Amino acid sequence: MNVSDKTYYETLFKAHYSTLCNYAYNILSDIQIAEDIVQNYFVYIWEKKHLPIPEEAFIPYSFKTIRNSCINHYKSEMTRQNFYEELLTEWSKNTDDDEDFIYKEEVRAALDKLPEKCRAVFLLKFVSGLKYKEIAEISNISTNTVKYHISEAYKIVKAELAGINIIYLLFFLT
Repeated sequence: MNVSDKTYYETLFKAHYSTLCNYAYNILSDIQIAEDIVQNYFVYIWEKKHLPIPEEAFIPYSFKTIRNSCINHYKSEMTRQNFYEELLTEWSKNTDDDEDFIYKEEVRAALDKLPEKCRAVFLLKFVSGLKYKEIAEISNISTNTVKYHISEAYKIVKAELAGINIIYLLFFLT
């Protein structure tokens, strides 16, 4: 079969997609991420037509590549999680040291009410001072999703802190 032929890749995709997804799922335990990794792999081999993979070597090559992609994904998730934990620690340290801020317990309680992803995005914006695009890249989400999380965080925090002078609070958050 000619490796530059579209049907060659379609045949490989149809024959091995579910097997590779199951393999990736067994490593990651997340079907959506497993499917994304396998789809990215097939796009990669389609784009690299000058890198012909003989059919008999396809499965061993694919398993190794998918395994490495899963490991890389896991490493990036661990790095991202460590970054969030450090961010939360930094925020806690900053509010503990700020004796002038009289509403720190109320703010901490309000932030604890935020969904995890929403809180992480909110803290990236207001503690780290990152831009929406930077938050999107770090969090592996779209800029619109960042805007959504910030908007939701504002709604929840505003509702939780309804009795607090909002002007004072805005100076603290910025």
